[in-house]
Amino acid sequence: MKQFGKYTLVEKIGAGGMAEIWRASLRGADGLEKQVVIKQILPQYARSRSFITMFVQEAKIASHIQHPNVVQIYELGQESGQYFIAMEYVPGHDLLAILERTSHLERHIPIELCLFIAGEVCKGLEEAHNATDAKGQLLNIIHRDISPANILV
Repeated sequence: MKQFGKYTLVEKIGAGGMAEIWRASLRGADGLEKQVVIKQILPQYARSRSFITMFVQEAKIASHIQHPNVVQIYELGQESGQYFIAMEYVPGHDLLAILERTSHLERHIPIELCLFIAGEVCKGLEEAHNATDAKGQLLNIIHRDISPANILV
């Protein structure tokens, strides 16, 4: 565990092309503790203005979406010159891990469950595609990374 501003980074849970993802803890007054996710720009991109701009835009756009099937953004911040996004922690597994496990066990996910998951993904995407800013203008969001690794079950 390591301290990152007001957050304690507990466990690295993923890494992508430009960022790494940590399960973290936010401690408040009188023992309040909340689990969150911290997404940080990878060190090799932390000084790249174009990566920082994309990262900031991602947080700003996602902050407009309020839906049970879309992870909530709590904070866009900077700690020691490193940008981060604090967001909702969803306990469970991503769909890729579930698919890999079922494949390893030579089992199949029931079609009803597959259809349910697909439907829930579509509900979240519909909310994103119809999201508006504070003035009611469409944000024209296109999610470019729908993949089993990004679907939490």
